[in-house]
Amino acid sequence: MEERRTIPRKYLMAYSSVYIQSTGRMLGYLSDLTLGGLMVIGKESIKIGREIDLHIDLPEMPSIDEKFLRIKARVVRCQPDLDPRLFNIGFEFLDLSDHEKPIIAQMIESYEFRREDNN
Repeated sequence: MEERRTIPRKYLMAYSSVYIQSTGRMLGYLSDLTLGGLMVIGKESIKIGREIDLHIDLPEMPSIDEKFLRIKARVVRCQPDLDPRLFNIGFEFLDLSDHEKPIIAQMIESYEFRREDNN
């Protein structure tokens, strides 16, 4: 499959819980993150194109007081994981605020442990 990613993928050490804001139902765990979107490993398939208000639990980070973020996102990918009981659900952020961007950047910087190398 052709890689369409424009921002390098970051794999996170801290797996934060991700919920549907309106229902409080857990979608799964954050598995990668960029300023453009995120991937969740979850137990349910979600229709591509669906827009969801996400609640993302944040790990403790220096200089960040927030415990969670609420971000509107659109499902752009939903594929079975290597574990057939799970799905990889890719989200694109919609209308990321100037307040949210540095929090996400700090999370990426503080908790990444491996960067995908395209070379």
